[in-house]
Amino acid sequence: MRISSWQQAEHNAARWMRHWGYADAVARPGGPDAGIDIRARGALGQVKYQAAQAGRPELQRFVGARPKGSTAQLIFFTGSDYTTTALAYAQEWDIALFRYRLDGTMTPANDTARRVHRRTAAARVPGPAAAPPAAGRSGRAPAADRGFWRRNWRVVAGVLLLMAPLGSIGDEETYTGPPALDVLKFVGILAACWLVGAYLLATRGGRRVRAGTGPVRVRLARDRTPSNRTGGPSAPPAPPPEELVAEAARLLAAGRGQGAADRMLRERGTGFLERGRILGEARKRNEASGRR
Repeated sequence: MRISSWQQAEHNAARWMRHWGYADAVARPGGPDAGIDIRARGALGQVKYQAAQAGRPELQRFVGARPKGSTAQLIFFTGSDYTTTALAYAQEWDIALFRYRLDGTMTPANDTARRVHRRTAAARVPGPAAAPPAAGRSGRAPAADRGFWRRNWRVVAGVLLLMAPLGSIGDEETYTGPPALDVLKFVGILAACWLVGAYLLATRGGRRVRAGTGPVRVRLARDRTPSNRTGGPSAPPAPPPEELVAEAARLLAAGRGQGAADRMLRERGTGFLERGRILGEARKRNEASGRR
């Protein structure tokens, strides 16, 4: 069955949303929520297939279609362009605006969209029917996209190798005597199996990096700068992202409470300590606005 250009645009937009981290994004046009074409746990998308510029009214209807109490990221896609009033309204409501082409190209149209787009290094989908590039430099797909055995074969193989020497005890074909030679055989089998098994288990959650003459597999470790190792002063923490502080301040000022603001930050992938900094900055901003 041949799909229309509008449906192709929706499927491309849904693939890009999955590429940006919303792994459950699915194009579901014509659902109960008017104006929402793509749904994911932390984001909602709308796709416009029109020649005219997308204006403020379209964005207002999109905001109105968001379920009550939802803090999902709003992402708007159009094949044309945006009016000046639409850009201003999107900045006020933290809506990510994108321009798309049917060949799969996706271009951010405002700061919120650039922030979403920066989550990945890709700049183009190979074609209308192809998914966005998801593999890293090593060419491997992310762990979430690989099957259970491809993700956990090291654990299974490592455990089997650790247990293998015990299964060889009493094997008359392996241990034919004399006893001293049998002991040496068992020690050799034990050492070989346990070394390989321990290596597989130790590297089950690592990643390939280049060190020396070839790729090796290492554990991702905590970042330790020279100043941390020598006890010297460390660099001051970077200021929290302005757009997240503004969104949290807006939720607090609207009476939604700290819980709604914290939930919004979790959905954006913000860590625990960073959420505390952002909420503190948002409260200070609201207090300063009240004094003025």
